[in-house]
Amino acid sequence: MAADLLVDVLNAARTHRSSPAITERRTTITYGQLLTRVLATAQRLRGNGFQAGDRMLFSIRPGVNAIVLALGTVAAGGRVAFVDPDEQFQRRIDLINPRWAAAESILYAASVPGPLRALARRRGVILPSYAKLGVRHIRSGRWLPGVPRGALSAEKLAEPVCFNEFPVCSPDQDAVVTFTSGTTTFVHTRGSLGAALRTLATRRTLATGDQIHTEHLTLGLRALVAGAQWTVTPRRVNRWRQPTT
Repeated sequence: MAADLLVDVLNAARTHRSSPAITERRTTITYGQLLTRVLATAQRLRGNGFQAGDRMLFSIRPGVNAIVLALGTVAAGGRVAFVDPDEQFQRRIDLINPRWAAAESILYAASVPGPLRALARRRGVILPSYAKLGVRHIRSGRWLPGVPRGALSAEKLAEPVCFNEFPVCSPDQDAVVTFTSGTTTFVHTRGSLGAALRTLATRRTLATGDQIHTEHLTLGLRALVAGAQWTVTPRRVNRWRQPTT
């Protein structure tokens, strides 16, 4: 079978249902739970108007919710664009033209007038106004003032549903948009990411029961393909260590 990041991860999830898949602080989900949440997220996204080819601005720190939502977005036919809330934010948004945005509730709250915004500015951090983006919104975390009305909850999107459609192999589907420098973009397909993971597999030996501690997206996904446990290490900034070419 052709390399396909999404299918490879979900096939591993079907094989290792009872094994631990992802650990974030004190929370651990099994592969079975990962499979259920990813497929439920994809189905609910489509039910809320998400269309194949839609781009989702993604500003959620690595963790269970972020991984499930990112994979669910790809399973729904979308592209995930990892963007940090920095000085290049607006230029990058204009370039990728997203229809959806997924961010942590605290980012919404800190980007509108209020105590969190004042605290951020005292620390020299000026956040873009996520709520004013002309897109559909998804929040990660509990609701906070500043979260747009009608924003979907990442956690509720992942709640189990009665019917889950397993994605077919689609190696040519665009899956991830990254920025190499400034506003220079690189688009990864499900196939290119899957091939990178298979290449990495020839260099590193991982198996069921092994554990890998990392916030690096490629290494973490490699662990999931192998049936190993990915423990997400914390970061102080809202940034993924993204796929490299």
